Amino acid sequence: MKDMTQKQAWAEAVRRWGPTATIEFRPPRTSGNRRGRLARYCCTVSNGDRGSFESVEGQGNTWVEAFADARPR
Repeated sequence: MKDMTQKQAWAEAVRRWGPTATIEFRPPRTSGNRRGRLARYCCTVSNGDRGSFESVEGQGNTWVEAFADARPR
């Protein structure tokens, strides 16, 4: 499957989790752009309930991978 645009990813997150959904894109690392050693993935999707028992989050190098990884944390 072809990857989504950021606009399509936002629409998918809202469809899955409603208006509290969040998506985040962090561009790939370059030599001058350091994100930290634990920030491995470019795309993060969430239902917006971080820290609660109902929190759902997914990460991946593409939006499709992030949605496939989305599961309760």
